[in-house]
Amino acid sequence: MNIYEKRLTILRALIGENSLKEFAACHDDIDPSYLSQILNGHRTLGDRAATNLAKKLQLPVELLTTGNYSTQDQALIARRWLTLGLKPPALPHPAFFNSSINETAERSAEEREKAKHQRPAPVPVVGKAMLGTDGYFDALDYPDGHGDGYIDIVSSDPYAYGLKVVGNSMHPRIKNGEFVLIEPSHPYRTGDEVLIKTADGRAMVKEFIYLRDGQYRLDSISDGYPPIFIDEHSVEKIHYVAAILKPSKYLDL
Repeated sequence: MNIYEKRLTILRALIGENSLKEFAACHDDIDPSYLSQILNGHRTLGDRAATNLAKKLQLPVELLTTGNYSTQDQALIARRWLTLGLKPPALPHPAFFNSSINETAERSAEEREKAKHQRPAPVPVVGKAMLGTDGYFDALDYPDGHGDGYIDIVSSDPYAYGLKVVGNSMHPRIKNGEFVLIEPSHPYRTGDEVLIKTADGRAMVKEFIYLRDGQYRLDSISDGYPPIFIDEHSVEKIHYVAAILKPSKYLDL
């Protein structure tokens, strides 16, 4: 935002919801048509014009010349507008015109625009869910930075990972050969499917029902298994299950 755009933004805020005629009538020697020409871009509010206009409005000169003002200035101007019978101005917070803030905002906008044209990294598959007949499985985790290919999906969670399901213990909800997308940073609530790993090494995918009086209730996501109850201190981790993906989403990179 250059200085002319800044001055125009401040002038528009000073006029606010008041008509140009009302606003000019409350200030001596100000022509509403002059203000209209500035607002419509037919006149430029240069240094001298900004200084003169600030004096006519009985405002600190810096307000219109440099765009610098304080929250105390905002309060004083609002009170003066009320005494003149005008609606208070809607001046932006002074930090709005802080150059470093504006530069940061511009950089962020540029980075977001650049990110639109970049393909995010796919989610790594870090192990297999080898299912057993008791509803539990062994999650064969790989060390950090390693894995067994990727899932062709984008996740907002930077710590997202995938598990390949082997077996039919969770059929028909999760079939043999499908992949489970896990998002550890995502919150979970009642009714969500979650991956639970206990302190003794057991792992399972269940429906989270509640945590009450130090005890979890977890329901089966497939037929054949009753609800289970696990002591809170026995749970090592609970991660949100974000999606179940077909084998065709696997990328062997």
